[in-house]
Amino acid sequence: MQPIKIDAVEQALDAFLHRVVYLHLETTAGAYTAGGFGAFIRNAKLQLRSARVRGSGPFRLCLDTEIGMVYAEGLTHWEEDTAGRLLLAGHDAQGRLTVSCEVSPEPFGCTAEPAAWEVKTSPVAPTMEPPTAERRVVAVLAHPDDETFGCGGTLARYTQGGVPVALVCGTRGEQGRNMGNPTFATRESLPHIRVEELRRACAALGIDRLHLLGVWDKTTEFSNPEVLAGRIASVLKEEQPSVVITHHPEHGGHPDHCAIGQATIRAICNLPVAERPRVHCLISPRAAEKANIPLQSVDITLVREMKEKAVAAHRSQSEPMRARAEENPEERKRREEFMNRERYMVYEV
Repeated sequence: MQPIKIDAVEQALDAFLHRVVYLHLETTAGAYTAGGFGAFIRNAKLQLRSARVRGSGPFRLCLDTEIGMVYAEGLTHWEEDTAGRLLLAGHDAQGRLTVSCEVSPEPFGCTAEPAAWEVKTSPVAPTMEPPTAERRVVAVLAHPDDETFGCGGTLARYTQGGVPVALVCGTRGEQGRNMGNPTFATRESLPHIRVEELRRACAALGIDRLHLLGVWDKTTEFSNPEVLAGRIASVLKEEQPSVVITHHPEHGGHPDHCAIGQATIRAICNLPVAERPRVHCLISPRAAEKANIPLQSVDITLVREMKEKAVAAHRSQSEPMRARAEENPEERKRREEFMNRERYMVYEV
C-alpha cells in the first residue's frame, strides 16, 4: 500500500459513483479479552452519490449514499488491487491496522472452504525423548501462528522424538492487525499470506498434516458448537491421536481460542471412552496462577532453532513483535522465556 494522496484517492473513488458497490468498514484495537474494541461490517450493499477525503494525515473519508453517510477516520494508506477494489487502511505507529474502509464492484469474500494438506517434511531419525510418550499428536488451535507461538517448541520436541504431529487450524487469521513491518499485507491479501506462512511454519516444525476448518476469524464463538465439534471429531477419527493439544476452554486469552478449546473438548467427549485422547491445554502462566491451575513445563532449548524458523515463517505477525522486542527490555525478556520454555495443563475429560 502507498501513503494516501487526496487527489489520487478521490479520483479512484469517482469511478464508483452512481453505482451499486460493496463496502467493508472496520475499526479494531485487537480482539483479546483483556480489553480490545472494534467493529466491522462486510458487504454492505450501497449506491454512492459522492465521496470525499479530507485532512492532512491521518485522513478522513465520507461516503454519501442513497440511504445515509459512511464515515471513517485515521486512514493513512491506499491501493487499487487487481480485482478492481479500492482498499483504504489506517495503520498505527507500529504498522498495525486500526481502520479499514474498502469499496468493491463485487462482494468481498467472506467464507473459506475447509482444506487439508500433506506437509513436505524431511524424515528424521528420533534425536531426543519426546515430552510424553505418544502414538500421534494433534494440535487443534484457532489461528495461523498459534501452533508456533503457543506450542511450537513442544511440537518440535515431539517430531524430533519420532512422534508424528498433525495440526487443525480454525481460521485463516483474516482479521489480524499485524500487516508486517514494514507493512506489506492488506486486509484482503492477509488470509492468503497467513495460510502460506502457516504451511512454511508447519514444515519448519516437522508437522506432517495440516487441516484448515475455514472459520472466519474473530467469529468462532458464533459458530454452531455442535457442527464445529463434529468437524473436529472427524479429523480426530482420521488422525487417531493419543494426545490433543488445544486452547483452554475458559482461559484461552482470546474469544476464538476459548471457542476452539470448547469445541475440541466437546468433540472428544462425544467420542467413545476407549477412543478419547488425553488433552493438554494451552494457558498463560498468569491465567493459570489466577485460577490456581497447575502447569507442566517443557524445556524447548534443544529445538529453539526450529521454533525460530517457524516464528520467522510467520513474517506478517512476527516482524512487528520482533520490532517491539528490540525497543522494549520487558518484551525482550518475555521473548527469551517464550523461546526456551512452554507450559500446558493436563485437562481431565
